[in-house]
Amino acid sequence: MKNRIIFFTILLWGVSLFSQNYLDVLRPFRGVRGTSGSESGVIPASMGISNALMGNPALLSYSERAFFSADLSYDQIAGKSVFNSTVGENLQEHELRFNSLTYIKPVQVYRGAWVWGINLQRVNSFSSISQFSDLEPDEDFSYKYLYQESGDLYALTIGTSVMVTMNTSLGYALSYLTGKNSFSKLYEETDPQDIYTFDRFVDSLQFSPTYRGFGARIGLFSEVSENLNLGISIELPSRISVDESASRDSIEWYGDGTHQVFSHDKWSGLEYTTWGPWRLGLGLGFVASPFEASINYRYHTYSSVFLRSDLYDSETGESLERQVDDQIDRYVQDVHEFSASLLWALDPLKLSFAATLMNDPLNFRFDNIIRMDVGVGYQLRSGIGFTLALRNEQWQSDLNHTLESNVERSVDVENSLTNIQFGLKYIL
Repeated sequence: MKNRIIFFTILLWGVSLFSQNYLDVLRPFRGVRGTSGSESGVIPASMGISNALMGNPALLSYSERAFFSADLSYDQIAGKSVFNSTVGENLQEHELRFNSLTYIKPVQVYRGAWVWGINLQRVNSFSSISQFSDLEPDEDFSYKYLYQESGDLYALTIGTSVMVTMNTSLGYALSYLTGKNSFSKLYEETDPQDIYTFDRFVDSLQFSPTYRGFGARIGLFSEVSENLNLGISIELPSRISVDESASRDSIEWYGDGTHQVFSHDKWSGLEYTTWGPWRLGLGLGFVASPFEASINYRYHTYSSVFLRSDLYDSETGESLERQVDDQIDRYVQDVHEFSASLLWALDPLKLSFAATLMNDPLNFRFDNIIRMDVGVGYQLRSGIGFTLALRNEQWQSDLNHTLESNVERSVDVENSLTNIQFGLKYIL
């Protein structure tokens, strides 16, 4: 059993808890984003100016009246493991939670437009869940390998947009970022043949980082002609401070309800700062009332993400800054995001659709990230409006591991996050 415990140490991350790697540095920026590529260009796919603050803030200037909006989302997280073309575990979790709160206020000006806005919005969701169970081929025990992650990154954003010419607007937005993440890996072994002295063995590793930081973006929107619009957005690298705690437990459970603890360790106060990617968004919009369509491209410079810390690797003594830089050069690539959207708007009804395709920033994953957005909105004359939006994002990950018998298992995971957003809008 002692050899097996050493093996589990390698299985569950295989690094010292005080030796952060490039995945920890990327983690605050790689969740499911609250805005799609179409929202960084010329058409807010969720059917309102609300997302302009997190996409292209120049769109704010096209809001003629003050309004307040809020929405909730019902999320479904799923992870389906696939081994040797056979579908294994298919886990799902459901949750109803807050999504965004927005207030937009135009300022009275003699000519042109000047609009302010403030917004509290979930910008990244870190939710994922996956599991793989099987038998150890050279032993008489079964095992389960579970990975679970949950948490959100929120942004409190204030921004403004000014119409600098009759056809062109400029916008700027500044965000305060806050959130937390909780992710764990668990190995559980059971003894159905009653060969060993224990009934169940559990080895778990948990990390709990909290995030605080700032981000900013600027945008331009221009009506090139009566039927053609141009949008440009630039998101500056977000600076996020991370405060991380971790725990590790290895426990044997026996049939009489007793247990033996092999290890119980806790760490806290691991602090470092990470800088996120640049993002450049470009969009062309085509107007033929009541239809608007757009094609959009957004470039994410993930390879420029870096760590700032005075920490050192506890095993090699190497600076973590240098170690993470080398890992990012080897394993991380820039991201190209393409999207298209269609909006049909004939008061009081609006319908929208958007599709997004992007590559994974981890260069050893060859499957693309796919996202679909569908929305409907209805605005009453009383000033009250309702929106309903459906979003689905799918991506690939893995639960690859090596068994005690030195058998390597390559387990693919098909992940999806679906949320249904229920929104309320009131024009003041």
